[in-house]
Amino acid sequence: MTNIGIIGLGTIGSGVVSILKNNSELIEKRTGIALNIKKVCNLHKDKAESLGLIEKHTTDYKEIINDKDIDIVIELVGGYEPARTIIEEALKSKKHVVTANKAVIAKHGNELFKTAEENNVSLLFEAAVGGCVPIIKSLKQSFASERIKSIYGILNGTTNYILTRMKEGMSYEDALKKAQELGFAEPDPTFDVEGLDASQKLAILSSLAFNHKINDKIHTEGISKLSKLDIKYANELGYEIKLLAIGKKLNGEIELRVHPTMISKSHELCSVINEFNAIYINGENITDNMLYGKGAGQLPTATVIIGDIIDIANNNKILNNSFNDITIKDINSIESRYYLRLKVPDVPGVLAKFSKVLGDNNISISGVQQKELEKEIVPIVILTHKAIEKDINKAIKEIEELDIVKEKPILIRIEDM
Repeated sequence: MTNIGIIGLGTIGSGVVSILKNNSELIEKRTGIALNIKKVCNLHKDKAESLGLIEKHTTDYKEIINDKDIDIVIELVGGYEPARTIIEEALKSKKHVVTANKAVIAKHGNELFKTAEENNVSLLFEAAVGGCVPIIKSLKQSFASERIKSIYGILNGTTNYILTRMKEGMSYEDALKKAQELGFAEPDPTFDVEGLDASQKLAILSSLAFNHKINDKIHTEGISKLSKLDIKYANELGYEIKLLAIGKKLNGEIELRVHPTMISKSHELCSVINEFNAIYINGENITDNMLYGKGAGQLPTATVIIGDIIDIANNNKILNNSFNDITIKDINSIESRYYLRLKVPDVPGVLAKFSKVLGDNNISISGVQQKELEKEIVPIVILTHKAIEKDINKAIKEIEELDIVKEKPILIRIEDM
C-alpha cells in the first residue's frame, strides 16, 4: 500500500480525494497499486470534514512531512510560498512530491529538481501545464529520443475562450465578462489575459523540450489590447489570432515568447476553441504532433495528479532532469512577419509617409488594405514580409510621431507554421 499526504484541500485537492475515494478499486485493478490517504493538511478543518477526512486532518504541514509512513506528498497550496518550502522540506525528508504548481516550478524548478536528485526521490508536475493534456509525460518519456525543433502552445483556457467569443463578434470587454460569469476568468483576470500564466507554462515546457535550465524571463504580451476589429481583419486575410506560447531551437539558441499571434486558418491550432488547450510539437523524426484537451478543471487536473502518483507508486521513477545552460534569444533579434493596423486621415500622401518609415527601417510591405471608405479617419492594415523585431519596433516609434497617426498602432506577429 502506498500512503499519501495531501497538503491543500481546495478545488484540485478535493478532486484528488474524490477520485481516490470513488475509483480506488478501479486503480488497484488496473495497476495493482493500493493508494491510501494517510493524512491531509488544510488551514480550515471544515473542508476535511466535508470530505469525510476529519480524523486524518491537520493544520500543520510538517506533520505530513515528518510522518515516516507517508511515501508521497501532494502539494496543492499554489503560489510561491509556502509551496516552495513545503516541496523542498518534503524532498529532503526523502518523500516523493507531486504538484500542480506551475508558478513554483517555473521560478524554483532548477533548485527543486537538484534537491530531488540529491535525495533520490521524484518531483512530478504533469498537472502544472495543460491540465489533463499529457504533455510533460510525452516530452519526458514518449519523445525522450526526439530532438524537438519547436513548440507552439495554446496554454491558457481563459484567453482562448475570450478569443473564441471575439471571433463570434463580442468585444474584448463583453467576452471577458462572460468568461468571468462562467468561472473561466478570475475577478482579477490579469494573470491570464496578460499572458503571465502561459509564460510560466512555457518556461516549464521549453526546458523539457530543449533540455535547458528553466528560464522564466520570457517576452510576454497579453490580449487585453486586442480589438474585435483585429479579429475581423485577420479573418478576412485568412488568419486567426491565438495567444501562443512559442518555443524554438535554432543554431544553439532558444527563442521563447508569448503574445497574440496570427496563424493560417487552415492550421490545426485554429480548431482549438473555448477553454481547451493544445500543444503543437515539431520534431526531427516525429514531424508534427498535437496534444489537445481540457486545460483546467477540478477533475481533469486531479486525474493527471493521480497519474503521477501511480507512476511513483509503480516504481516507475522518472528521472529529474539535469538541464543545460543555453542562450535565450533576445526578443529584439527574432525575425517574423507582422500585421500593423494604423488609424490615419483619408487624404493623399498618407501611404507614402508610413511606407517611407518602414522602408528606411528595412521593412518590406507585402500588402496594404484600407478597411473603410468615405470617412475622415480610416483604419489601414499593413502586412510585412519577414523583418527583425528591433527594426519594426523602431519603425513603430517613428510612425507614432507622424502627425497623420491618430491612434497608437496595433502590432501582431504572424507565424507561418
